[in-house]
Amino acid sequence: MFIIKLAPTLTNQIRFNSHMAITKTTFANPPAFEVMAEVRFANRLRIADERFTFHELIKAEFPFVVIPTQKHLEFDFGDYTLYTENQAYRLEISMNYFRLIATKYSGYQDFRGMFAATQSLFAKHYGLTQFGNFTLQYKNKFALREGSDFSEYFKIDIHLPEELGVKLHAGRGLLAFQQDEGLVLLEFDPQFTGKVLESYGLNLTFGIERLLSITPDRNDVADIFDKAHTRLTDFFFAILRPKLMEQLRKQ
Repeated sequence: MFIIKLAPTLTNQIRFNSHMAITKTTFANPPAFEVMAEVRFANRLRIADERFTFHELIKAEFPFVVIPTQKHLEFDFGDYTLYTENQAYRLEISMNYFRLIATKYSGYQDFRGMFAATQSLFAKHYGLTQFGNFTLQYKNKFALREGSDFSEYFKIDIHLPEELGVKLHAGRGLLAFQQDEGLVLLEFDPQFTGKVLESYGLNLTFGIERLLSITPDRNDVADIFDKAHTRLTDFFFAILRPKLMEQLRKQ
């Protein structure tokens, strides 16, 4: 049997809602290589039937259209993808979801602004005033120095029986944390070349399933977007050790 526990800083923040501050910073080159925000809603046939009319509204910003082949779809929900000219952003649209993905992440305000503008236009065009859930995800990748292990970079302790006499070198898996405002997922993905641990993938996801309304006087999606980002950055900066933080500042 092994035990996983969070280091004290993160444990206090989550379990006891302490007033201990989490130090956050802005990186010149963020480690996020892909950022995604998504809303889902009840199926709307009109979205598949009127793809052309919506694209005309945002064609100047998203000129390129890609229609996935049927073999790549579990269901044919009229899915299509729109790209910006520099392909820094793409919109993935179906009859029951709207998703913005940034592959050249330039910061939270830029990403949030792009999502707010495109999602608002999409909702208005198709008469959508309610959404069933919201997801925000950050996919990060950290290069590691040769000989490094998990505990040198992350404040998450995994204890195995003492009689084994070993410590964790790398770990792959998913940790889920139930929060009052939603569910937070941490996914660790070590990358090896042969037997050498070269990098670590860390995906942080916030998801909520409840009715979200958008009206002239109310925007639940915008509110939950900010809460999701705050919570994910809480986790991100709380679990990174100073060694990794310093490495990210210098890159």
